Amino acid sequence: MPISNVNGMDFYYEIHGEGEPVVFGNGIFSNTLGWVNQLPAFSKHHQVILYDMRGQGQSDKPEGEYTFEMHADDQMILLENLGISKVHHVGISYGAELGLVFALKYPDAVRSLVACSAVSEIGPLLRDMCLLWRYACEVEDPEMFYRATVPLNFAEPFISEQTEILEKAKERYKTLDFPALVRLLDAFLMLDITDRLSEISVPTCIIAGEQDILKPAYPYSQLIHDRIPDSEMTIIPDSGHAVTFEQPDEFNSICLGFLRKISE
Repeated sequence: MPISNVNGMDFYYEIHGEGEPVVFGNGIFSNTLGWVNQLPAFSKHHQVILYDMRGQGQSDKPEGEYTFEMHADDQMILLENLGISKVHHVGISYGAELGLVFALKYPDAVRSLVACSAVSEIGPLLRDMCLLWRYACEVEDPEMFYRATVPLNFAEPFISEQTEILEKAKERYKTLDFPALVRLLDAFLMLDITDRLSEISVPTCIIAGEQDILKPAYPYSQLIHDRIPDSEMTIIPDSGHAVTFEQPDEFNSICLGFLRKISE
């Protein structure tokens, strides 16, 4: 199992393919397996770096406060350990927000950004939804956590049609490290970078699901698009928050087309 020492912690990572490096940023409750629908397509053209952040998957889950700045530092050290100096950063939700913070803190390490289902600040409704998730994690109730998260993460057609996938997710939720999820949620709830987005100067592609009710494209994705100079934005129909699962082919096509354009 590939492990890299990062700030005294063990970080699980994988490297696939060859070409310009692309690092993927996981969703908050996800891990490297969350990119199963992207890995085959991206690794044909790029060196793909997958890893679990602190508090996720097979990486260490230290106690204490987590912040996006810590995640950015962790990611920078991991890339340095792997001998990689510059990356395209592709992230969804929490991982996309990490990409924004990483580009602000380490601009020379970023070739381009893809930010899917992302926000740059936390509105009142989003905060209340996340506090419900946090409560379910605090009491370590997998059933409550599943019921609180699934309706907000997926559009109705996916929920009605992909029952097998959701049942597997329900089983996986029983194995989650809930105290670590509380720390990750607390890091998310502190996010407030809207006023700094204009500092991001790398090519940026913003993607949102048309039916995302957790982090709606309007206002969140539109706000990021408006603040990052020369960014582009695409709204994917028939998708909720979890675009990489709900519309993987469309997501892959948009991202790879964007990266191809950047590399020309």
